Amino acid sequence: MQREHVYERPGRSESRRRRRQRQFYRILAAIWLMAFVLGLLCGKLVFAKETGLLARAGAEPAAEESENDRVQAAEHDSGTADNLDGEESAGDWKLTLVNATHPMAEGYRPRVSEIENNYYFDSRAVGELQQMLADGRKQGLDFWICSAYRTIEKQTDLYNNKVSRLQAEGLSYEEAYRQAGTVVAYPGTSEHNLGLAADIVAKDYQLLDDKQAETPEAKWLEENCWRYGFILRYPTDKTGETGIIFEPWHYRYVGKEAAREIMEQGICLEEYLGEK
Repeated sequence: MQREHVYERPGRSESRRRRRQRQFYRILAAIWLMAFVLGLLCGKLVFAKETGLLARAGAEPAAEESENDRVQAAEHDSGTADNLDGEESAGDWKLTLVNATHPMAEGYRPRVSEIENNYYFDSRAVGELQQMLADGRKQGLDFWICSAYRTIEKQTDLYNNKVSRLQAEGLSYEEAYRQAGTVVAYPGTSEHNLGLAADIVAKDYQLLDDKQAETPEAKWLEENCWRYGFILRYPTDKTGETGIIFEPWHYRYVGKEAAREIMEQGICLEEYLGEK
């Protein structure tokens, strides 16, 4: 039996061809539009990134306010001229008194430079501190700086943490707040915020307790610190004057003349200045 040949009329075949062609063009247009939009987005992202990098490259470096101890130099305006070589007086920057009754001037920011290991100190005195550490190390001593310049924000964290620990030991908030101030200075009343204090311990004994005073490093510092303009800031039996417990690790820069007189007389900075 012969199969009947079936074919479509030319008009129907042409209609299908045109419909497929239109679908192809629509798909092609959609692909082109997507590529165009993606190109615009990528161009904007690249432009924004390059603009941001250029802006950062031309900007002044800002001081870090966190103390993972990446502190950069901060400008300050104390209202008086810095005087490194002039005669020391009660108004000299080296003798600035900072304690519970003498808070720092609001907004004060010292210009600081790195001592070592990402710890910073007032730029005008950092050289004396580095020399003191270097000379002691020549004698076989192994110093370790465990704190130096602190921002107000860091000091606030330290104070609040101490209050929380005392409360955990059973003290009321009021009592914990009071006792914390004998160990950790209230923000704005710490010499660490001033940039003129450093905590220096023996590397093989890093506990901040009275036994620190028995280490060779602490003994050498107490005997020789004045030669570099430093004093043991919170000596034993001076808590009544300073408001701070004995800290054989805390050294403060006051300049060589004042340091010699203070250490020779066995007094504290408050007594030397006649203030509390």
